[in-house]
Amino acid sequence: MQKKLKIGFLPLTKQNWTNAIMQKQRQQACDMLSGIADTELVGGGDMIETEAQAVKILEDFERERPDVLVAFFATFALGTIVPLFAKRLGVPVVLWSQPEPDPEGGRLKANSLCASNMNSHFMWRLRVPYFHVHGAVGSEKALSGIEKAVRVVRGIEAVRKMRIGSIGGRVPGFYTSCCSEMLLREKIGAEVMFITMLELVNDAKNMPEDKIQQALGIIKSDATRIETSPENLRKSAAFFAAVRGMKEKFGVDTFTIRCWPEIIADDLYGMLACSTIGHLTNHGDLTVCEGDVYAAVMLRLEYILSGEVPFFCDMIYNEEDCQYSVFWHCGAAPCALCKAGHERVLQNSSTVPTKGVINEFPLKPGRVTVARLSETRDGSAFRMLIMPGTAIDTDMFVRGNPLKVVFDAGNKRVHDETFYGGFEHHYSLCYGDVTEELLAFCRAMDIEPVLVK
Repeated sequence: MQKKLKIGFLPLTKQNWTNAIMQKQRQQACDMLSGIADTELVGGGDMIETEAQAVKILEDFERERPDVLVAFFATFALGTIVPLFAKRLGVPVVLWSQPEPDPEGGRLKANSLCASNMNSHFMWRLRVPYFHVHGAVGSEKALSGIEKAVRVVRGIEAVRKMRIGSIGGRVPGFYTSCCSEMLLREKIGAEVMFITMLELVNDAKNMPEDKIQQALGIIKSDATRIETSPENLRKSAAFFAAVRGMKEKFGVDTFTIRCWPEIIADDLYGMLACSTIGHLTNHGDLTVCEGDVYAAVMLRLEYILSGEVPFFCDMIYNEEDCQYSVFWHCGAAPCALCKAGHERVLQNSSTVPTKGVINEFPLKPGRVTVARLSETRDGSAFRMLIMPGTAIDTDMFVRGNPLKVVFDAGNKRVHDETFYGGFEHHYSLCYGDVTEELLAFCRAMDIEPVLVK
């Protein structure tokens, strides 16, 4: 269960402007914010008119430590207040303006939008992550805008605190799985912890029987049919338990694994880790193949934004004259994404027929967002590829985990951006259109967005 996110509420106006209508709006706004799932409201007990009031409230906020500020401009307000709170607390800010009331008699009544515009400049100059929501109190537009901002703030918090366990490093020749540790720490906040494959294998080989049996139960629950040997299943279960054990040993929350070639060899472990990676992700321990650290960050972000486990995948088919592209991986997809009514088959690999285990099934249809976190060409910053589309009904036309996706932009645009934009061949695919959230994340984190739409 995720922790409650604290929303610090600042209902703002100018001195002597407060009236019964504004107080009603303030209370309605408090009620609306309090209804957002998994949040806790801080402040909002009265309209803030003066800097002196604001300073007293700031003292309370410093004790309560909100995770995000919502500055509600009932009218135009002092320009000193929001920057004061933003810099002192060091948290993102939602600037909430409302539509201008009818200027009966020609008098401007609120000037809320202008106040929000002024403060957006302050936030931009101060490099404070911020969002703008424009909508009347209680409206669906205002609520959905603030809920999106809250999701993005959760995403920012999650990636800033990430500790990624890189087990064995990257696979041979996959420079697309390389990462700059210090750039990642500086720009995103995530930390990479290096774990040797030998340590993991040693833990798996010496795993207590009760933990193996527990892991076997989880693995079998992810399948509807099993066509691999008991020995392969047992190795997979021990490996699953060993990776989970690294969470506590190293204090990590996400994993990348060098899943070939060494682990496949009998003298090291003698197993394909594909389905094990899928089981881990399916049960909340997000794990990425082939040692790709930036893909792990992207999976964590899309998981927070969409609320559903993502799919780490390759694009294996993209023809200009075809309606769809195909995303695929070798049998490491989380079974929660399986197409309804289709079997989930644990079996040996098609590429190494004597070895297991992979979990084969096609993925479900639905609206999707395909994305990739990548370095800029000079390696000084990050960029993000964002490609919304719709997954369509997909058969098992190839072994592993296939999914056909019809992109909003069409295959030609997708090809040109991915190939000539120099993006890596690994992608994170989540269900739902989280384009707006990803764009907001990029703005907040000073990441260059590359939107293909």
